[in-house]
Amino acid sequence: MSSKHKEHIEKLEKAVSEAKHMSDEEKSMTLEKIAEWKLEDKAFSLLPGELEKLSQKIVPILEEIGLL
Repeated sequence: MSSKHKEHIEKLEKAVSEAKHMSDEEKSMTLEKIAEWKLEDKAFSLLPGELEKLSQKIVPILEEIGLL
């Protein structure tokens, strides 16, 4: 994973952790998937779409950090 992608993922993880509009369960599930995909080295370009499938509440976070 490139350093730029790693930086984006770190921003995403932080934004999800701090999201006020997501329940603790949604945050946990989302962060778990991100960690899983990091280990699998899933293509970075697939992450926003895959996360969107988990919860529509992730869309504002992705927009906020410039991934959508």
